[in-house]
Amino acid sequence: MVLFLYGEDSYRSRAKLKQIEERFKKTDKSRVNFIRIDGERNPWKNIEKEILSPPFLHDKKLVVVENFLKKRGQKFDEAVAFLKEEKIPAGTVVVFWDDSKPDERTAIFKFLAKPKQADKFDLLDAAKLKKWIAEAAAEREIKIEPRAVEMMLGLVGFDLWQMSGELDKLAAYVRGQKEKNNLVTAEDVAIFVKGKFDENIFSLTDALGTKNKKIIFKILNEQIEAGLEEGYIFAMLVRQFRILLQIKELVAKEYSFISASDPGIKQKIAMELGLHPYVVQKTLYQVKNFSLPELKKIYGKLLAIDMKMKRGNFNPRAFLDLFVAEVCLE
Repeated sequence: MVLFLYGEDSYRSRAKLKQIEERFKKTDKSRVNFIRIDGERNPWKNIEKEILSPPFLHDKKLVVVENFLKKRGQKFDEAVAFLKEEKIPAGTVVVFWDDSKPDERTAIFKFLAKPKQADKFDLLDAAKLKKWIAEAAAEREIKIEPRAVEMMLGLVGFDLWQMSGELDKLAAYVRGQKEKNNLVTAEDVAIFVKGKFDENIFSLTDALGTKNKKIIFKILNEQIEAGLEEGYIFAMLVRQFRILLQIKELVAKEYSFISASDPGIKQKIAMELGLHPYVVQKTLYQVKNFSLPELKKIYGKLLAIDMKMKRGNFNPRAFLDLFVAEVCLE
């Protein structure tokens, strides 16, 4: 039996893998038949040897192969031939786990990514992430205010590893304060949660505001070469333009008479929108590059692209390039 866990959200895929491992360990308390292999560093012949070796004093075996599809410049011919010939012994489960988005053009990906054996973990969108935060808080036996959820999303973004750690920290705090009644407030988040800000997202938004195509593609290429997934960059763009639109509308409606440089405005907006003051400060200086109709149009384009991406197979970079081209041409 073969299973395939992959995608940009390594937190949830790792949690799924842990569930599989824990279920197996309950049937084999000795754990000698649970094998974990670094697939990126080990040649296929080593992996194949582990798969074919019989379990010790047991009828089942679990082999976890991590990041095998990260190997560069390989065709995976041996692995594909082995898997297609169905040589895996009965009772042996092989789980291929990859903490990124593998190259979907390879033969090994096409073989593994079958509906009944593959599970893809995309980054959660904002709505699903809010739900995840609320559920994760409940698992820790704490409650969290809606405004605190918004602030956590603004501070941490889509990194569930950091989000989980911050929730652990907040849970420890509120459980130690009787008067808190296990409730996390926006004020608690502002004090205890460390923000994770990607300066390149601000730079990218600035470049889109001035329609400087050369700088836009330079920033995109640098981010991708540094290891950021296109899907993550797109998700951060959606988030930043949503914030731009929210702040633009709020300033036009309630703070038009106040200068963006006024030190008090960022605190008021931060509290009202559940954002970190730093994010508000950076965004306030960007809103002048866009009119309200422009922001609505750009945000609409991003949402339309997001819908297309969720409908099936897609190339995130192609959608990013298309989005940049459309913004720069207008």
